[in-house]
Amino acid sequence: MLSHYIRPNKVVRSLITVWLLLPALWCYGQSASINEHGFYIPQNLTEANEQLDKVLTEKAKAKFRRLTPSDFENISGLFILGEWELGELETDANSRLVQYLNTYVNTKQEAYGYEGWQVRRHLVLLSYLRHLQHSPFDLAVEAKKLAAKGDSVARVIEQQNQRNLVADSIQGIYIPRNLADSFVQLDKMLAEPIKEQLRHPDPEYGLAKFHFGLGLWMRNNWGLWGDSRLQQYFEELNITHPDDMSGVLLKSYSDYLNGKPLDENQYRRAAIPRVADNPELDSAAAVSLPRPKLKRSDYSKPYRQFLRKRRIDDFHELPPEAYGQESEIVEVTE
Repeated sequence: MLSHYIRPNKVVRSLITVWLLLPALWCYGQSASINEHGFYIPQNLTEANEQLDKVLTEKAKAKFRRLTPSDFENISGLFILGEWELGELETDANSRLVQYLNTYVNTKQEAYGYEGWQVRRHLVLLSYLRHLQHSPFDLAVEAKKLAAKGDSVARVIEQQNQRNLVADSIQGIYIPRNLADSFVQLDKMLAEPIKEQLRHPDPEYGLAKFHFGLGLWMRNNWGLWGDSRLQQYFEELNITHPDDMSGVLLKSYSDYLNGKPLDENQYRRAAIPRVADNPELDSAAAVSLPRPKLKRSDYSKPYRQFLRKRRIDDFHELPPEAYGQESEIVEVTE
């Protein structure tokens, strides 16, 4: 009889089971809603606006209120956006905020030539701007506007790119056909002091010192980032990144200035098979690489301050390349 009275009934047993499971359920909720730095990841834009209200000071809010949507891509220093895992890194692509936004955003479409995480970021910022301005914001409507504009821009860009592929000039600048043709153009463009520096590279930095000067000029003006006949020439050599293309242009021109004959084959790279061409790479490619663990000392000083204070007092309105980037001025001679 005594054992009958101390045996827990079904209700009590259920309560005990739930009580034992609560820590596990709480941890699961934490993993979905709290990131590695302890920041809350919003599950919708209403929560995103609430979190931005908490993180931005009145000074930062006043500055943000004066922005226009065209300013968004030039904003840097809003570190909280990185904590929300909008999908810039592959490991962030499944956060709950990303999943929410992807119900409205066509992630396979590149609006304005942007990637999915950039479109999501734009919508987050637009939502907050409207929130500060006390203006209505409809995510579905704004996402459709982006998609429609993206389609229109993509068509225009594709038409322009097709013309650029065969054009000898883009925006009034002659586009070399190949390396030999680039030497002719550089001979005309560069002053002798610059040529001498290219002929005898800096013993410490080599030709790397020209990466953000002459190299940047060539990448931007010879169409190495987009479609141009020179970019296509490099693609045929299996050189696919604009930084590598400008590096080859600098190295080959330096050799040319030193009287070395041009051998295109020394720059030709072996084709790297795509995953679809190599079944052995399928399983490895399917596994997302973990995000590298960084120490606090690896972070920039403003970011460390943000992690410590959990507040943003100011942010930048210029593109990242406008801050502290060394550049060389190309001297052009007639």
